Parts: sequence; structure tokens; C-alpha cells
Amino acid sequence: MRYFSDTHFHVMTMLEPNFASFVQSLYTTPQEFLTAGAPQNYIFSPKFLKGSTLLDIISNTLQAFERPIADTFEMMEDDLMGKFTSPMKEKYAPNEPYIRGGKLHFRGKEYDKMIMIPLVMDFSQDKEEREKIYYTFPAEDKITPYAEATIKGMEEYYKRRPEGLFEFYPFLGINPKVHSKEFIKHHLERFVNTTHKMHDVHSVPDKPFYGIKFYPPLNFDPFPDDKEEMEKAELVYTFLEENGVPCTTHTDDQGFRGVEASLAWKYTDPKTWRKVLERHPSLRLDFAHFGQQYAVNANTNFKSIQARLQGDLFSPWFREIISLMFDYPNVYADLSFSGCDREFYVRLFTYLKKLTTEERAHIEDRIMFGSDFSINLLKVESYTQYYSIFETTPFSDYEYEKFLTDNPLKFLSFENLLI
Repeated sequence: MRYFSDTHFHVMTMLEPNFASFVQSLYTTPQEFLTAGAPQNYIFSPKFLKGSTLLDIISNTLQAFERPIADTFEMMEDDLMGKFTSPMKEKYAPNEPYIRGGKLHFRGKEYDKMIMIPLVMDFSQDKEEREKIYYTFPAEDKITPYAEATIKGMEEYYKRRPEGLFEFYPFLGINPKVHSKEFIKHHLERFVNTTHKMHDVHSVPDKPFYGIKFYPPLNFDPFPDDKEEMEKAELVYTFLEENGVPCTTHTDDQGFRGVEASLAWKYTDPKTWRKVLERHPSLRLDFAHFGQQYAVNANTNFKSIQARLQGDLFSPWFREIISLMFDYPNVYADLSFSGCDREFYVRLFTYLKKLTTEERAHIEDRIMFGSDFSINLLKVESYTQYYSIFETTPFSDYEYEKFLTDNPLKFLSFENLLI
């Protein structure tokens, strides 16, 4: 059995995000909004800013949020099966559908199943945040209904598509700050799978979540000063490390925010996670987006300027992640959203070529493919197009096998499935 993996994507409806929290995060200075809230390199581009194109892109993105989760899973698979036609005639498009003949075809290889890791984000708010607005409601838990909707979506997909290629291993979002210890313990015990075994084909196990998703920009400090907050975070970290359960944390300077940009950046900075890893050195931790920094004032320090002069455009956050990969045994990074731009892959390839053979192999053993669908529709036309951009990178077939299969299986502790 050969496995293709998408280690990072999102499916949600309009019910799950906390839009009030997002609006509150914009309460900031005009200068900060310009430098952090509207970065040209993240979403805005000449193509995006064309009037009709802008509306088309927004409409296309909203299509992924306007349907039940099971429908979105089917839409993603239908896309890879070639059931949609591109009206934009973009450069990156496969000659044949990726899924055909009951298998996924990618770079001349056939894959029997696709390990799909939807990341379920915790949009819950604490009492202080909710009291800032007039229409407040006592319920602060937005993760439980989202988790249950995801479970239902997986069950529906398996029922409708008995021959489908998708096999789901979702991660459960938890923001320790906004929940009680009892809530956190209950959700870890109720939802998180610690068997390190794949579930039966096309079935949802009793404990259906195989990892935890952290999202610092939604007001989560990975290493808080507050004693009670630290105890709750430690509760999750200890559970993860003792049970060998993986986790993923958002690591670029954009995305959905629940606090002002400067605070979101402080919490998201990989250096904050170094403190966590010092206490929990065996933690299986994936730094999503490989630490990309887009904001105008994010790349002005000396190291970044020096790197740009040398043709290496990577940020301080990227370099900290690389350092953590060498310092700790289970640190990974995924390529989600960053890979909307093929130039990112070229830069990564060029960076790795400058390293020694041993250093390059060490890092390549920690990189995983991820798409960040459906958020990536703000930058690419489709799920298929994201695959097509990735297929054209300078990396070798051997390196692709690591990114797509070997590393995700190791990250999930499914090493016994490696061929």
C-alpha cells in the first residue's frame, strides 16, 4: 500500500470561525494595520487587485465555506479527478487528472490511499474577549461542535464514497487559555487517539483525532507567564509527549487573528516554542508554513538583509525552525500555503543545496507536504493547481517520497507502514 499525504488543510463552514474576534483584532494603530494587516506578498498581488478577478477569487474561496464538510471533502476529491474546468486557464495544470483508475498519480508514481489531515481550529473565546461587545452569549466553546461536525463529515464521506481515496486523520484544535483544566482533560481523553495505529479503511474510530492543532494568533501564548495558563498548556504538552501524539502550530505572520498583530507575532515566533521544547524535548511538533514572514516590517533585521543580498529570502522564523530541527528529534515543518508560489520551493531548494550532505538530509527528513486548502484559494485557483505547482519543483523523486510519504508517516508514528 502506497500513501500520499496532505498534512495540513482546513474544511469549515461559516458556523465555525469567530468573525467577531477577527474584527476585534483590527483594533490597532493605522501603522500596524498597514504593515501587518495588508501585506502585499501574502495575498494582495496585481492579479488579485483587478476588480472582476478579485470578486471571482473571493467567490471561489467562499464556495468552500458554503457547503457541509462532507461536500467539501467530495469537492476536493472531484477536483483531483478532473471534474472541474479552469475558467482562468492558469499556467499550472496537470495533463491528466491526478486521480484516475482508482489511484492517485503523481510524478510517475501511483498511490493507493491519501492520508488527509484536516486541522480543526479552536475559535473559542474567553470571557474577557466576549465582554467587549454588546451581543454576548454565555457559550464559549466553539471547538466541540466543530469537532462533531468534522466527525459527521468524515462519516458521510465514507458512506457516500466507499471507493474514495481519502482516509482522514484529523487534528483537534485546543486553545488552553480559554478552557478549564477539566474541559481540556475531557477533550484529550474523549477525542484523541493514542494507539499509533491506522484505523480500519473508511471508518471513524471512537477516538478520531490523531493530533492537536495550536493557533497562537487566536490569543494562545505557548509559554505564558501566568501560572494558571502555564499549567493548562503543560497539561496538553505532557499528554502529547507521554503518548507520542503529534501537534501542529501555525507559523507565519498572517492568517486568522484574534489579537493585534504584534501580540500574535510574539506568540507565533518559533523562539517561544524553544522554551516548550526545553521542557518537552520529545514533543512531535510541526511548524506549519515553515515560518514564512510576509509583513512589511518583518524582514528588516541584519540577518534577513544579509540573506536577501545573497539571494536567500528566508526569514528569521525559518532559520529558527531549522535550528530547532537540529536541536530536537521530532521537529518538523510543512509546506502549506507557502507553496502557493513556486518561487518558495526554488528558494528552499537553493538553500538546501548550500548545506552539507548530512545537514541537507537531516532537514529533508523533517519536511512534509501540506496544502492549507481552503485558505489557499486566496492565492491559487484550486486544490489541483496547488498540487500542480508542487509537482514542478526542482526536488528529486526521492525527496518527494520523503515529503509526501515517509516523513508524514513518521510524524504520525506510523513508521511500520514505510516501504
